[in-house]
Amino acid sequence: MKFYYSGKNTNTQGVIMVHSEDCKALPDVLQRIYIGMFPNSNLAITSAKQKLQLTRVKVCTCCVE
Repeated sequence: MKFYYSGKNTNTQGVIMVHSEDCKALPDVLQRIYIGMFPNSNLAITSAKQKLQLTRVKVCTCCVE
């Protein structure tokens, strides 16, 4: 199980990225939102979409499981 976070801002394509706790691209602590602790990135994405009420949410390419 890992902790997952989203960035507060969208990327250039208008997508919010979700990162695991050990991601090299994890935003600074003031620029991220805690999503929760999950066994895989698919569950983190589902939770992020509900929590943030957004549809354009993707997992970071280095965090995909």
